[in-house]
Amino acid sequence: MAGTGVYLNWTAVEFATSPISKVTSVMFDQGGQLIEFAGDNDRYPVVIANNMNSPKASITSGDVYTLMNIVPGTAGTLTATQKDGLGVSMESIVWTITGNAVHENTQDTGAFSQWASATATFRAFSTDGATNPLTSALG
Repeated sequence: MAGTGVYLNWTAVEFATSPISKVTSVMFDQGGQLIEFAGDNDRYPVVIANNMNSPKASITSGDVYTLMNIVPGTAGTLTATQKDGLGVSMESIVWTITGNAVHENTQDTGAFSQWASATATFRAFSTDGATNPLTSALG
């Protein structure tokens, strides 16, 4: 069966070999940053270039305890699988920041009479300054 090309829900979310359950949202951001050039009498940029990328990710989960116990500054591999809409496993997207994900912070929130959740944020770095630490693959 062919995949749908649209995605629904997350599975196999993990940071530094610790599984994260009760995941409600995951965000991966390429972190593209543009710089513009204008000079003389230019009123608009005449060149726009991608000068730097700073990939990042966040995970929101009802598993507050697990996320709040990741120490800021901890580095490791971050993986999450974005499932195909019909559950075709070979058409799901596996997102990975291999070894270079650094936990930035976690925030916990819980309103009266509502389920609590926590959101952990991660930044990524390139070991050699040229290789993108954020990858995706079907599988």
